[in-house]
Amino acid sequence: MRAPLLLALSVLAACNGGDTDWEKSGCDPLDPSICALPWPSSYFLEEAESATGYQVAFGEESLPENRDNVQTRPDYINEKDGFSTTGSALVWFDDLSLDGFVLHTDLDDSLADDAKTILLNAETGELHPHYVEQDISAEDESERLLMIRPATPLEYGTRYIVGIRNAEKTAGGPVDVSEAFAALRDDEKTTDGDVEIRREHFEENVFAPLETAGWARSDLQLAWDFVTVSRDNSLGKMDWIGADVLDFMGDDGPVYTITDSSTGDCDNGADIGLTLEGLMTVPLYTLEDGVRTFLTRDEDGMPFRNGTTDKEFLVRVPCSVLSGDQPAMVMQYGHGLLGSMGEARTGWLSDFANREGFIVVATDWTGMSEEDAPYIALMIVDDVSNFSEIPERSHQGFAEFAALTRLVKTGLVDEPQLQGTSGSLIDPNEVTYYGNSQGAILGAAFMAQSTEITRGVLGVGGGPYEILLTRSHDFDPFFLLFKEKFTDHRDITLLISMMQALWDPAEGAGWLADLGGDAPEGIPAKQLLMQVGIHDSQVATLGGQFEARAIGASLVAPATRPVWGLEEAAPGFSGSAYVEFKYNDVPDEPIDNTPPDGDYDVHECPRREPAGQQQIIDFLRTGVVNQYCDGICDDSLQAELCD
Repeated sequence: MRAPLLLALSVLAACNGGDTDWEKSGCDPLDPSICALPWPSSYFLEEAESATGYQVAFGEESLPENRDNVQTRPDYINEKDGFSTTGSALVWFDDLSLDGFVLHTDLDDSLADDAKTILLNAETGELHPHYVEQDISAEDESERLLMIRPATPLEYGTRYIVGIRNAEKTAGGPVDVSEAFAALRDDEKTTDGDVEIRREHFEENVFAPLETAGWARSDLQLAWDFVTVSRDNSLGKMDWIGADVLDFMGDDGPVYTITDSSTGDCDNGADIGLTLEGLMTVPLYTLEDGVRTFLTRDEDGMPFRNGTTDKEFLVRVPCSVLSGDQPAMVMQYGHGLLGSMGEARTGWLSDFANREGFIVVATDWTGMSEEDAPYIALMIVDDVSNFSEIPERSHQGFAEFAALTRLVKTGLVDEPQLQGTSGSLIDPNEVTYYGNSQGAILGAAFMAQSTEITRGVLGVGGGPYEILLTRSHDFDPFFLLFKEKFTDHRDITLLISMMQALWDPAEGAGWLADLGGDAPEGIPAKQLLMQVGIHDSQVATLGGQFEARAIGASLVAPATRPVWGLEEAAPGFSGSAYVEFKYNDVPDEPIDNTPPDGDYDVHECPRREPAGQQQIIDFLRTGVVNQYCDGICDDSLQAELCD
């Protein structure tokens, strides 16, 4: 449906031999099925004084409306100067057959001369590896979008071209080509301003580069272009917050108080001998000190301090550290989806810490914690325009995680209750990170930002969220709300893709270029160990592979299975690594964008693997990646290890 609201942009173009002031309608006619398709498109960019030279410019009625007639507002997406570097390209064809399209199992084929799709860097002429999916999460086959997903992040501030050819219907014959695209491709004049405004642009910036790449114009069934966001626009707010929170705390670290202390009976089998709970004072960067809020914004759109807040934290000292009376490594722990720092109290982690002799510290992921969960659901029900509440409040969470790291290296070193007979139990030079699930997804972003932690373990993580959500049973209750509020599943798929641009600065996928070696000055290089489980029902390995490729990780030989874009390295190497564990009592993971069989879930398994735990300790203590599986990591049973 074409939105009735006209955008305020008007340009002069030739039509039928005369000059006409054409106006944009606010909907892209290249795919007339949904207003904002194809996604993302330069149709929704306007020239601006920005790092890319553009600004996203959706009209007030360009984005989906829910069944209660609540219109999705473009306020926050329109702050961007381009589109996500990790998101997908979306388009709809009636009765589309996937035969012949490149799936994620055959990524090399996306670079072949006969590929049906192309993702072209228009500035370098390079083909970008990608794969195609149809949105099988839509029950109605007529509402399944075609999703073209990059296999690695796109470059910042770069123009890309998407092309499709030789696509066929399931009933046979080529798919229908939209009238608007046919008019541009075949150089046929129209009276449609949305077409005529773009004619010169398509000639120079779409058709010409595609023909240079070997794609004949006459073969095209659809093509369009878009520009990716600049790094500063995507990550700049968090860059500023990350620097400001350290400046606020200074070399002495945050002010803190211990609010509770308890001991365990080490002589009678306890793993944890001392638990401290406390409050630390950190800057506040959101409008409110609570849920459902946004970042502060000055006249330039940048955040500023809005006073302070007191943040809870937890310290767990195992019996082995208390009895050893030597400074111990500290592991900052990141909890799972919409959980709390209480996850640091779990039995497996307490046992692990006691056996290996490290102190665990934790705090809640503000923005994605237990207290946020009901309000995320409420946002979906009320108005998804407010989605930015999640990533923007998560910026506050990252500031608090950075504050906890600084507290460990400063105030807690001298904390009276953390002193042994020979001095502090904390070694401030041995502070590491370990997070599982959401703790790995957000943990990748935290590690990218950290000036003080250089080695971290990401357990059962991956990204971007756009790939993970419909593949996760954790998303099921939220997905039901989306399906209840929007009558056309294509709107849901589009919204999830739009949200990725807003989520990039608040989850690991948006920081992969930094982790891959392009971090700003002052941010040290990082080493990451990624451990995942094949057939994970909560975080798909496809997301882990995406991140592993981007950070230049190596597979540990012998690898459980080949992973496109990753090379094997003999155990004993230093650097980042990606390890997959396979369980012999679960079926193969699905190829499409749906969760694995719910009767099997290996999500908890890798963290309980003895071989995996030993690998973690070696890595965190020395930076060396070793292999403790007997051959490939495929000899465990999910039922025995994880139930």
